[in-house]
Amino acid sequence: MVPERLIAYTIAVAILTLIPGADTMLVLRNALVRGRLAGIATAFGIGSGLFVQATLSGLGLAAIVLQSAQLYHALKLAGACYLAGLGLWTIITTWRQRSMEEPHLPVGQERHAFIEGLLSNVLNPKVAVFYLAFLPQFIDPGDPVLWSALALTTIHFMLSILWFSTLTFVVAGVSVWLRRSDVRRRLNYATGVVLAGLGVRLAVEA
Repeated sequence: MVPERLIAYTIAVAILTLIPGADTMLVLRNALVRGRLAGIATAFGIGSGLFVQATLSGLGLAAIVLQSAQLYHALKLAGACYLAGLGLWTIITTWRQRSMEEPHLPVGQERHAFIEGLLSNVLNPKVAVFYLAFLPQFIDPGDPVLWSALALTTIHFMLSILWFSTLTFVVAGVSVWLRRSDVRRRLNYATGVVLAGLGVRLAVEA
């Protein structure tokens, strides 16, 4: 790939990474509720999901999802239900802890955080459609499509890890303030509402 095209790709995926979305809210939620390592594990789960999407796109499976309305909507609803469920779970657990001055935080659980990040990305068909439409612009017809897609995804992966890890450390840096029960409850309610809203939006949008 020529340097100019590689630079253009890097800038494009950097902008995409910086745009707040479900992945951002999930990282912040896990970093706040479960701790720094859980936030980083969530970031690696999201990044790993990018490789799944790139592989599907490279093998042409994403095209099948794009062409099959029923399969696409089934996957979209699965992702929407997953995000909405995470949001509702956050709201419900925060409500149950409202009477506790310093509720016990489920710190750790890095494996669960990784899986949540992975599913958040894999169950989002918009990522598959984006990769299917975006990657071919940077892959020449004579290049090995799958390996080229994975190589480009590595850049996206590194940018995602860098950005989400930065967010995690920012949250950890003000953890004393964030761990105040009243502040934490408000933030938990906010992230829960945003995650649930993103799930509903994903379910209803065309």
